[in-house]
Amino acid sequence: MAGPAKLVTDHSWPGTSTTVLRLQAADGRQLILKANTSTDSFQREHTALSRWAPALGVSAPQLIDVDEAAQLLMMTAVTGQPLQSLTLTGPQERRAYERAGALLARFHESAPRTDLPAFGAERAAYIRAQLTDGTEPLTSADLQVLDEALHLLEALPSQRAQPSHLDFTSRNILWSPDGEPGVIDFETSRYEAAGRDFLRITQRTLHDRPDLRDAFYRGYGREPDGAEGELIRICTVTDAAAIVVSATTRGQYAFATEARNILTAAVRAWPDLAPGTAIPHGRRAL
Repeated sequence: MAGPAKLVTDHSWPGTSTTVLRLQAADGRQLILKANTSTDSFQREHTALSRWAPALGVSAPQLIDVDEAAQLLMMTAVTGQPLQSLTLTGPQERRAYERAGALLARFHESAPRTDLPAFGAERAAYIRAQLTDGTEPLTSADLQVLDEALHLLEALPSQRAQPSHLDFTSRNILWSPDGEPGVIDFETSRYEAAGRDFLRITQRTLHDRPDLRDAFYRGYGREPDGAEGELIRICTVTDAAAIVVSATTRGQYAFATEARNILTAAVRAWPDLAPGTAIPHGRRAL
C-alpha cells in the first residue's frame, strides 16, 4: 500500500480486535495502518473514512488505500496527542474542548440527516441481548433503573439520525501544538440518533467539569435539545449497565470500573417518577 516503510509505533490496544501501526514511508510521511478482525468494525470505519471524514480535512485521518479482503485500512496520521495524555492549563483545556465541539459539529454536518423510526426498540433489543447470559455484577437497584430505562428506550418516537463518531472522548480527541483539534478511531461510527454522540464525553470529562462542558457546547454551537437530553439520560443507564456486565465477563476491568462509576452516578440521579407523569414506574421483568 505505502511502498517501503518502517514501523514507528504500535498503537494497538491490548484485548481489542484491532492492530494499529504508525509507519514512516520512504518520503517521510507518517501513515497509519489499521487491521481489524471484526468485520463490522472494519466496515464502519471504512464507511466513515470514505464518506464523512473527508469533510474534516487534516483534522481526521484521510483514507489512502484499503484491502477489503484482508480488512486493512491505510490512512494519513493526524497531528497531535490525545487530550487525556496532556497536562494543560485551565484556559488551554477550555480552548481545546471548545475547538473539539466545533469539530464534532462539522462531522455531524458532513452528510444529510435521515430518520431512524425504530431506533429505540432496536437499541433496547441490542442491550437486552448483552444480558441474556446473566446480569452479574449489577445490583437490584441497578436492575430496577435499567428496567425502567429500557422501557423508556423502547417507547421513544422516531429519531433524527446523523453521521456519528460514538467514541468522541479525550482518548480519541487529539490536540496539536498549534492549537488545532483532531479526531481518530472511527470503528464505532455510523448513522445514529442525534444526541448519542454527546453521550460518552458527557459521562466522562464533562460530567465533573462544567467549565469544559460550557466550552464544548459553545464550540458545537448549541446545547443538547430536550429530546437529545432525554436520550442521553436513558442511554447513560442502558449503555453503562451493558458495559459493566460485558467488560466484567471479558476481564476488561478498567472498562468495567469506568462504566460502574458512570452507572452508580446515573442510578443515584434517576427520578422516582416517570418523566412527564405522576405515575411511578412499576417493576417489570427484563
